[in-house]
Amino acid sequence: MLAFIDPIEKIIRKRRSIRKYKSEVPSPGWIESIISCAALAPSPSNSQPVRFFRISSEQVKEKLHGAMIERRRELLEILDEKGGAKKTKNLINAYFRYSEFMFDAPVILAAGTVTGHESFSGKLREAGILPPETVRSETDLDISIGLALQSLMLKSEAIGLGTCILTGPLAFLPEVEKILGLEGVRVKCFITVGFPDESPAPVERKNLSEIYSEIE
Repeated sequence: MLAFIDPIEKIIRKRRSIRKYKSEVPSPGWIESIISCAALAPSPSNSQPVRFFRISSEQVKEKLHGAMIERRRELLEILDEKGGAKKTKNLINAYFRYSEFMFDAPVILAAGTVTGHESFSGKLREAGILPPETVRSETDLDISIGLALQSLMLKSEAIGLGTCILTGPLAFLPEVEKILGLEGVRVKCFITVGFPDESPAPVERKNLSEIYSEIE
Protein backbone atom coordinates (compact mmCIF):
# COMPACT_ATOMS: atom_id res chain seq x y z
CA MET A 1 0.00 0.00 0.00
CA LEU A 2 1.16 3.53 -0.78
CA ALA A 3 1.92 5.63 2.28
CA PHE A 4 0.47 8.75 0.65
CA ILE A 5 -3.31 9.01 0.50
CA ASP A 6 -4.39 11.54 -2.10
CA PRO A 7 -7.60 13.64 -1.92
CA ILE A 8 -9.55 11.26 -4.16
CA GLU A 9 -8.69 8.27 -2.00
CA LYS A 10 -9.74 10.22 1.09
CA ILE A 11 -13.17 10.75 -0.46
CA ILE A 12 -13.42 7.08 -1.43
CA ARG A 13 -12.46 5.93 2.07
CA LYS A 14 -14.85 8.39 3.73
CA ARG A 15 -17.91 7.47 1.67
CA ARG A 16 -20.68 5.47 3.37
CA SER A 17 -24.15 4.34 2.33
CA ILE A 18 -26.50 6.78 4.05
CA ARG A 19 -30.04 5.77 5.04
CA LYS A 20 -30.92 8.61 7.42
CA TYR A 21 -31.10 12.17 6.12
CA LYS A 22 -31.79 15.64 7.43
CA SER A 23 -35.07 17.20 6.30
CA GLU A 24 -33.32 19.88 4.23
CA VAL A 25 -33.65 19.22 0.50
CA PRO A 26 -30.54 19.80 -1.64
CA SER A 27 -31.02 22.53 -4.22
CA PRO A 28 -31.65 21.61 -7.87
CA GLY A 29 -28.17 22.91 -8.67
CA TRP A 30 -26.57 20.40 -6.31
CA ILE A 31 -28.50 17.51 -7.87
CA GLU A 32 -27.65 18.68 -11.37
CA SER A 33 -24.01 18.86 -10.30
CA ILE A 34 -23.82 15.21 -9.26
CA ILE A 35 -25.74 14.08 -12.36
CA SER A 36 -23.37 16.08 -14.56
CA CYS A 37 -20.43 14.21 -13.02
CA ALA A 38 -22.21 10.90 -13.61
CA ALA A 39 -22.59 11.86 -17.26
CA LEU A 40 -18.80 12.15 -17.58
CA ALA A 41 -18.28 8.46 -16.83
CA PRO A 42 -16.89 6.37 -19.68
CA SER A 43 -19.09 3.99 -21.65
CA PRO A 44 -18.39 1.55 -24.51
CA SER A 45 -18.00 3.42 -27.82
CA ASN A 46 -19.13 6.53 -25.93
CA SER A 47 -22.68 5.15 -26.17
CA GLN A 48 -23.77 6.98 -22.98
CA PRO A 49 -26.70 4.64 -22.27
CA VAL A 50 -27.35 5.73 -18.66
CA ARG A 51 -30.39 7.83 -17.74
CA PHE A 52 -31.42 9.41 -14.42
CA PHE A 53 -34.92 10.40 -13.30
CA ARG A 54 -35.77 12.40 -10.20
CA ILE A 55 -39.01 11.20 -8.61
CA SER A 56 -40.57 14.35 -7.16
CA SER A 57 -44.27 13.49 -7.47
CA GLU A 58 -45.79 12.38 -4.17
CA GLN A 59 -48.46 10.55 -6.15
CA VAL A 60 -45.84 8.50 -7.97
CA LYS A 61 -44.05 7.75 -4.70
CA GLU A 62 -47.34 6.50 -3.25
CA LYS A 63 -47.88 4.29 -6.30
CA LEU A 64 -44.40 2.83 -5.95
CA HIS A 65 -44.87 2.21 -2.24
CA GLY A 66 -48.31 0.70 -2.76
CA ALA A 67 -47.01 -1.58 -5.50
CA MET A 68 -44.20 -2.75 -3.23
CA ILE A 69 -46.62 -3.54 -0.42
CA GLU A 70 -48.87 -5.50 -2.78
CA ARG A 71 -45.98 -7.44 -4.30
CA ARG A 72 -44.62 -8.37 -0.90
CA ARG A 73 -48.04 -9.76 -0.02
CA GLU A 74 -48.09 -11.77 -3.26
CA LEU A 75 -44.59 -13.14 -2.69
CA LEU A 76 -45.46 -14.24 0.84
CA GLU A 77 -48.64 -15.92 -0.42
CA ILE A 78 -46.70 -17.80 -3.10
CA LEU A 79 -44.16 -18.83 -0.49
CA ASP A 80 -46.90 -20.15 1.80
CA GLU A 81 -48.49 -22.11 -1.06
CA LYS A 82 -45.16 -23.76 -1.79
CA GLY A 83 -44.46 -24.45 1.85
CA GLY A 84 -41.42 -22.22 1.73
CA ALA A 85 -38.90 -21.91 4.51
CA LYS A 86 -39.27 -19.34 7.28
CA LYS A 87 -35.79 -18.08 6.35
CA THR A 88 -37.09 -16.98 2.94
CA LYS A 89 -40.06 -15.23 4.52
CA ASN A 90 -37.73 -13.37 6.85
CA LEU A 91 -35.56 -12.44 3.87
CA ILE A 92 -38.52 -10.97 1.97
CA ASN A 93 -39.65 -8.95 4.97
CA ALA A 94 -36.13 -7.77 5.77
CA TYR A 95 -35.47 -6.50 2.25
CA PHE A 96 -38.86 -4.81 2.20
CA ARG A 97 -38.10 -2.96 5.44
CA TYR A 98 -34.63 -2.13 4.16
CA SER A 99 -36.15 -0.60 1.02
CA GLU A 100 -38.86 1.51 2.63
CA PHE A 101 -36.50 4.18 3.96
CA MET A 102 -36.07 5.55 0.44
CA PHE A 103 -39.52 7.14 0.61
CA ASP A 104 -38.36 9.34 3.49
CA ALA A 105 -35.26 10.56 1.65
CA PRO A 106 -35.19 14.20 0.47
CA VAL A 107 -34.37 13.10 -3.08
CA ILE A 108 -35.10 9.81 -4.86
CA LEU A 109 -33.54 9.09 -8.23
CA ALA A 110 -34.20 6.17 -10.53
CA ALA A 111 -31.30 5.16 -12.74
CA GLY A 112 -31.52 3.00 -15.81
CA THR A 113 -30.11 2.21 -19.21
CA VAL A 114 -31.65 2.62 -22.63
CA THR A 115 -33.14 -0.44 -24.25
CA GLY A 116 -32.10 -1.49 -27.72
CA HIS A 117 -28.42 -0.83 -27.05
CA GLU A 118 -26.28 -3.34 -28.91
CA SER A 119 -22.81 -4.26 -27.70
CA PHE A 120 -19.86 -5.08 -29.94
CA SER A 121 -20.32 -8.79 -29.33
CA GLY A 122 -24.03 -8.38 -29.99
CA LYS A 123 -23.29 -6.85 -33.38
CA LEU A 124 -21.01 -9.77 -34.20
CA ARG A 125 -23.80 -12.14 -33.21
CA GLU A 126 -26.22 -10.34 -35.50
CA ALA A 127 -23.65 -10.69 -38.29
CA GLY A 128 -23.59 -14.45 -37.69
CA ILE A 129 -19.97 -14.48 -36.58
CA LEU A 130 -20.59 -15.34 -32.92
CA PRO A 131 -23.10 -17.88 -31.58
CA PRO A 132 -25.82 -16.49 -29.25
CA GLU A 133 -24.43 -18.16 -26.14
CA THR A 134 -21.18 -16.16 -26.33
CA VAL A 135 -22.93 -12.78 -26.06
CA ARG A 136 -23.09 -11.01 -22.72
CA SER A 137 -25.90 -8.70 -23.67
CA GLU A 138 -26.05 -6.68 -20.44
CA THR A 139 -22.33 -6.39 -19.73
CA ASP A 140 -21.82 -3.03 -21.46
CA LEU A 141 -24.88 -1.56 -19.81
CA ASP A 142 -24.09 -2.83 -16.33
CA ILE A 143 -20.52 -1.53 -16.50
CA SER A 144 -21.72 1.83 -17.83
CA ILE A 145 -24.25 2.40 -15.06
CA GLY A 146 -21.78 1.22 -12.42
CA LEU A 147 -19.21 3.76 -13.55
CA ALA A 148 -21.82 6.54 -13.67
CA LEU A 149 -23.07 5.69 -10.18
CA GLN A 150 -19.54 5.72 -8.79
CA SER A 151 -18.96 9.21 -10.20
CA LEU A 152 -22.28 10.37 -8.76
CA MET A 153 -21.52 8.97 -5.30
CA LEU A 154 -18.02 10.39 -5.09
CA LYS A 155 -19.11 13.84 -6.26
CA SER A 156 -21.89 13.72 -3.67
CA GLU A 157 -19.43 12.81 -0.94
CA ALA A 158 -17.10 15.60 -2.01
CA ILE A 159 -19.79 18.28 -1.64
CA GLY A 160 -21.29 16.92 1.59
CA LEU A 161 -24.22 14.86 0.31
CA GLY A 162 -24.96 11.29 1.30
CA THR A 163 -26.23 8.61 -1.06
CA CYS A 164 -27.43 5.04 -1.04
CA ILE A 165 -27.87 2.73 -4.03
CA LEU A 166 -30.84 0.35 -3.83
CA THR A 167 -31.64 -2.59 -6.09
CA GLY A 168 -33.77 -4.45 -3.53
CA PRO A 169 -36.96 -2.47 -4.28
CA LEU A 170 -36.93 -3.75 -7.85
CA ALA A 171 -37.72 -7.25 -6.57
CA PHE A 172 -41.03 -5.77 -5.42
CA LEU A 173 -41.59 -3.63 -8.52
CA PRO A 174 -41.79 -5.81 -11.66
CA GLU A 175 -43.58 -2.99 -13.51
CA VAL A 176 -41.47 -0.10 -12.24
CA GLU A 177 -41.06 1.47 -15.69
CA LYS A 178 -44.83 1.51 -16.18
CA ILE A 179 -45.39 3.18 -12.81
CA LEU A 180 -42.78 5.81 -13.63
CA GLY A 181 -44.17 6.32 -17.13
CA LEU A 182 -40.88 5.41 -18.79
CA GLU A 183 -40.40 3.98 -22.26
CA GLY A 184 -37.18 2.83 -23.86
CA VAL A 185 -35.41 2.59 -20.49
CA ARG A 186 -34.82 -0.29 -18.10
CA VAL A 187 -34.54 0.84 -14.48
CA LYS A 188 -31.53 -0.72 -12.77
CA CYS A 189 -31.66 0.88 -9.32
CA PHE A 190 -32.83 3.71 -7.11
CA ILE A 191 -30.54 6.26 -5.44
CA THR A 192 -31.38 8.27 -2.35
CA VAL A 193 -29.65 11.64 -1.90
CA GLY A 194 -29.60 14.15 0.91
CA PHE A 195 -27.64 15.69 3.75
CA PRO A 196 -26.54 12.85 6.08
CA ASP A 197 -28.11 12.56 9.51
CA GLU A 198 -25.92 9.66 10.56
CA SER A 199 -22.24 8.72 10.54
CA PRO A 200 -22.01 4.97 9.91
CA ALA A 201 -18.89 3.18 11.04
CA PRO A 202 -16.61 1.67 8.39
CA VAL A 203 -17.72 -1.77 7.23
CA GLU A 204 -15.32 -4.67 6.99
CA ARG A 205 -13.71 -5.01 3.58
CA LYS A 206 -11.82 -7.86 1.99
CA ASN A 207 -8.07 -7.36 2.10
CA LEU A 208 -5.97 -6.84 -1.00
CA SER A 209 -4.79 -10.45 -1.22
CA GLU A 210 -8.40 -11.64 -1.39
CA ILE A 211 -9.34 -9.54 -4.41
CA TYR A 212 -6.08 -9.10 -6.31
CA SER A 213 -3.63 -11.57 -7.82
CA GLU A 214 -1.32 -11.88 -10.76
CA ILE A 215 -1.73 -14.34 -13.63
CA GLU A 216 1.79 -15.34 -14.53
